[in-house]
Amino acid sequence: MADHLAPLNPEQRAAATAPAPVLVLAGAGSGKTETLTRRVAALIERGEAPERLLCITFTTKAAGEMRARLTALLGPERAPRWVGTFHAVMARLLLAEGGGIPGLPRGFAILPQGEARRLLARIAGAQDGKEAALLAEGVSLLKNGLATEPRRLPRSMALARFDPEALARAAALLPAYQAALAERQALDLDDLIATPVAAMRADPALAARCSGRWAEILVDEYQDTNHAQHALLRLLAGTAGRLFAVGDDLQAIYGWRGADVTHIRRFGRDYPAAPVPLKLETNYRSTPTILRAANAVARQDTEALQKTLRPADPQAGPGAAIAIREADTPEEEGRCAVAWAQALRRRQPDLPWRECAVLVRAGFVAEPILAALREAGIPARLMQEREPEMPREVLAAIAWLRLAMSREADGHVRSSGSRVERWDPAADDAFRRACAFPARGIGAALFGRLRAHAAECGLALAAAVATLPATPAERQGLEAVLGVAREIGEGIARGRLGPADALRLAAEASELGERLREGGTGRLDMAWEAALRAADQAGSVAAYCDAAALDEASGEVAADAVPVMTLHRAKGLEFDHVLLAGLEEGVWPHWQAEEHGTLAEERRLFYVGLTRARHSLCLSWARHRREWAGKPSRFLAEIPNVLVEGAGAAAPGFRRSAHPDVESRLKAMPPPTRAEADRLVAEFRARKAAEARR
Repeated sequence: MADHLAPLNPEQRAAATAPAPVLVLAGAGSGKTETLTRRVAALIERGEAPERLLCITFTTKAAGEMRARLTALLGPERAPRWVGTFHAVMARLLLAEGGGIPGLPRGFAILPQGEARRLLARIAGAQDGKEAALLAEGVSLLKNGLATEPRRLPRSMALARFDPEALARAAALLPAYQAALAERQALDLDDLIATPVAAMRADPALAARCSGRWAEILVDEYQDTNHAQHALLRLLAGTAGRLFAVGDDLQAIYGWRGADVTHIRRFGRDYPAAPVPLKLETNYRSTPTILRAANAVARQDTEALQKTLRPADPQAGPGAAIAIREADTPEEEGRCAVAWAQALRRRQPDLPWRECAVLVRAGFVAEPILAALREAGIPARLMQEREPEMPREVLAAIAWLRLAMSREADGHVRSSGSRVERWDPAADDAFRRACAFPARGIGAALFGRLRAHAAECGLALAAAVATLPATPAERQGLEAVLGVAREIGEGIARGRLGPADALRLAAEASELGERLREGGTGRLDMAWEAALRAADQAGSVAAYCDAAALDEASGEVAADAVPVMTLHRAKGLEFDHVLLAGLEEGVWPHWQAEEHGTLAEERRLFYVGLTRARHSLCLSWARHRREWAGKPSRFLAEIPNVLVEGAGAAAPGFRRSAHPDVESRLKAMPPPTRAEADRLVAEFRARKAAEARR
């Protein structure tokens, strides 16, 4: 029997073997994913059934990494399949429960965010994208707060910053929006959490059945749970509290979208049987200098669950001192970024540009930096917060693969000579998409009759084709879809194909291959390559199909360029060298931070920024940003002087900044007024719109 715990350090091993319920406080770079993964492998090695373990992450990338690690440790046959994001695993659970949840149609569709937003905009008569986005955010806030009206929402940072009038309008539109979803037999992403929570709260037997599926639930990034996710975990964990939670309250940076840091801080109250939190404090990422700076900033948060990061190698040198640079204008800050990147490459000519990251608090800070890098001939790419929706060709290819893998044919042979087939209703949405694209003459009326027939017979849509009263032409169209799905499934089994090759086969057999090959170098080509990469990382065809039922592949191309992004986008990433830019009062921390009670989260965002760096940190700020004069961020004063680069000749293009002391922090200029901020935001949006038109 393999000892999957052997590579762990003592604190990781203690966490991996502690009985649930337990909370593991995992500092940045402390190997939390490795600890969680090896705990799962050890449980299975000791006899736990893989299907009895539920592993939940917050991002598609993290889920893919976890599946890949588990497959490498256990092999594709023994690796658990219940690994994914909250939304992905709940989509699968709801589809498995089928008619067991009142009001939930069998084989429901899941509306992507863009499609759901367009539906809400039509109901609201929204005049522009900004209005539609605000309403969608309000509806999401209500659903994630498990409320239908604002006064019933739990107090949160997201609620504090939301416009009350917009929230009231979202609440007024919610019934019509839900009715429109029901008419389409669809759920949006938020419903995937809110629907089962409401159903389990109303039906204790259903709650017992759902929680009884799991021997243990393992959750990564527990500090990022919102109200609905927290309620869901408590219901699924059951009375025994079989929850292994890993997280770091100092990395809780999503309060603005509903996450509540108090969930991790009150874990012992929610699960009284849990011991005191276990801690992972050995950092395998950053230099001692960076860790000392991060620890100093962390100590300013008096409500944090205290821990101290320490280097994995106690004998390691301190590493480079932290550089603090000031610029007169944002354009000069951009030139500073150029000098920073060029100096790194002079010292290490083979350093990849992608290991030199520029991280900012707000998107407008990135604009002049990105422009300066490109003007200097340094490749740079702006990493977007949200990826664009996948093209329908890619979604269709994935749907064809999922439909093919949902078919089971047993050894029993009918009198007609054909094998008995079973089709999984979890792939009903895939069948729907396969019927629609490429077009095969299956109209809405025919599909509506098939849906009604399937519901009456309690069958999957694909299974209901055999007994549907239909004309020869109608039956031919439906059978053609099933014939292609059979061909794909048999080809995968015959060739023992891996997930990426299986996806390519699905595209070719469904006549999508030529469309995808003609994608050129645009969005279609990038999305297809990204889907193939995601398939490669899934470990098995079955695991990829489970994830692809909901997860969206990234459309990014892995290029060697300086990544420029916000801190929220950088969460979970790490780089050799990091420049944190725009560190002025009013920008970072945000000028409304004290009014909205978010100053602690702004500091946590700074902590996350510091801990993204492996080898060196540079922090910059501008004296004049747009229409107001700036002062250095108060967070700079929280870094001990002894860690900051001393006097001497600065690199070309830089001006050294005096390390701000407590007095300068207290005398920091007040942030811009609300009117000034609104005007600046309007100017920014107008400029972006003009650029888009060009």
